[in-house]
Amino acid sequence: MNAALRALNLSLDECVQRFPERIIRFAQPNYDAVGKETKELILESRKHSDRIFIQKREDHADIYLLRGDRILFYKDKLRQIDGRIVTGELLTNVWLDIPYQGIANEGDVVFPKSKKPEKLLQRVIDISTNPGDLVLDSFAGSGTTGAVAQKMGRRWIMVELGEHCHTHIIPRMKKVIDGEDKGGITEAVGWKGGGGFRYYRLAPSLLEKDKWGNWIINKEYNAAMLAAALCKLEGFIYAPSDAVYWQHGHSTERDFVYVTTQNLGHEQLQALSDEVGSDRSLLVLCSAFRGKPDQYPNLTVKKIPNAVLKKCEWGHDDYSLQVENLPKPPPKTGQMDLFGEDGE
Repeated sequence: MNAALRALNLSLDECVQRFPERIIRFAQPNYDAVGKETKELILESRKHSDRIFIQKREDHADIYLLRGDRILFYKDKLRQIDGRIVTGELLTNVWLDIPYQGIANEGDVVFPKSKKPEKLLQRVIDISTNPGDLVLDSFAGSGTTGAVAQKMGRRWIMVELGEHCHTHIIPRMKKVIDGEDKGGITEAVGWKGGGGFRYYRLAPSLLEKDKWGNWIINKEYNAAMLAAALCKLEGFIYAPSDAVYWQHGHSTERDFVYVTTQNLGHEQLQALSDEVGSDRSLLVLCSAFRGKPDQYPNLTVKKIPNAVLKKCEWGHDDYSLQVENLPKPPPKTGQMDLFGEDGE
């Protein structure tokens, strides 16, 4: 053996990695733990000591048996980890091999007793996603999930209720993107920086119930906030006109939206219809209206609470909510709040 290795100019480690399909060992199967088909094959192989029996399996390595013993191939023990071929076994969900010591400075953010090692998130993301997949962390904390996902070529969404978003996550992700984060898994995955992210602040609920249980517009919303929010819900670009009071946004050059908390009567709707003209259309979102909407062919009139409620889903305890009219990415990396303004 040693002479053959010297002739090939290979070390023992190099040899087993180069010819893993030729290196085997025998192991006695746990007869009580295998299935019926495997048991029958073990018994059959004991009767015919000069034959190798094979059990084909789709989701696992095939079973090779000789004289009742299983033939184990070294190739089934090799794994690619951090770009290197190493000997390893598939892990259970109890992982004791990833140390928590020395991770305090990962990402240059301090998060005592709650920060997870980047290597732990790397393993979770590696076994459950492919490059380009979307990774969700609803409790972002110090931003480890997003940092690791970015370095591994995944897309990500992080949600954080506390101030960690400003004190930890945003500074950390900026360093990752700028290539200034040298810790964690950076060296292992060859991360050099790149990409970007958008940041949104969640606005207060648009609707609330009054003391009689009726849905009304939240008093925290001023006119501009209400118009901007409804433009997003209805798929319009929020672009209020300085010259025309009823142009709060547009979907095309001739299709506009008007948002008001007024109770509009027939005379007001007719005046709007006349001003809009026959070559344009207008979506009117108001608290209430009097009159028949089909009297105004160029207007679509909706009550605000009903219009919003129809786009909401209630009673979900998972992530299956339908999200409509998501904003388009801004032309450059930055931070935005719900209304498209610079985040704090």
